Amino acid sequence: MLRKTISIDEHLFLELKNEGVLEHFKNFSDLVSSSLQKTIESMKKENYKKQLEDMSKDPMVADDIEQIQEDFRYADFEDDGV
Repeated sequence: MLRKTISIDEHLFLELKNEGVLEHFKNFSDLVSSSLQKTIESMKKENYKKQLEDMSKDPMVADDIEQIQEDFRYADFEDDGV
């Protein structure tokens, strides 16, 4: 376990308290850890989408996709003999 000291805006803390958010966690550290984990997951998804977007703009990737589609054009219609 790593210990870090954080500062939080008083109004934000009061809002967490008033909305009952703190009641859903064992302690404040649990809330922070949970929130950070959700942030990490969100950033991973965002980064993945960005990588896909960047790949879609790459002419080499587009050529590869086109070649793969061409290679499997007729294979998709083959009879497996059953």
